[in-house]
Amino acid sequence: HDEAPRVAVEDIEFLADRPAPRRFNVAWSLMSLIALAMLGGQAAFHFRTELGVLLPDLRPALAAACDALGCELRLPRRPELMSIESSELQADGQREAVIVLNAVLRNRAPFPQEFPALELTLTDAGEQPLARRVLQPLDYVRERGGAEMVPQGIAPGAEYVLRVPLDARRVAATGYR
Repeated sequence: HDEAPRVAVEDIEFLADRPAPRRFNVAWSLMSLIALAMLGGQAAFHFRTELGVLLPDLRPALAAACDALGCELRLPRRPELMSIESSELQADGQREAVIVLNAVLRNRAPFPQEFPALELTLTDAGEQPLARRVLQPLDYVRERGGAEMVPQGIAPGAEYVLRVPLDARRVAATGYR
């Protein structure tokens, strides 16, 4: 019997796979590597704090890179892992119209954390706010060489006892929060 001649796909010019020009593949590969490196750099910049905690040996290099880029390499801030273990507000026995806030901060994280800003609200007998003050770390760490201690933060699992005198001449506070 007569059969039609079979033609291979490779023999039909428009169906044949043509290899892409080599220079085109090299250009795409180079651009892909550059884009990947830029993405990695962006991720490192964005997660620099976390990288500094997870890879402490990398922290000096991250700090140097931040100096060059004009950014800050800070300690983590995880408020859910920081607690005020105890606090009390009492009159200062040596100075009139001065009250003293005593508190114990605890870092429950397995890594060092920044000292937190603390909000203190003085209240009257009806729990109505009379005065509010936000204590920055230098306000309560200052008495113990705070300028050097604040950047180091609170060590993992450590406690920090603070004592802050406050002028209460203009406020007749009976409570606080």
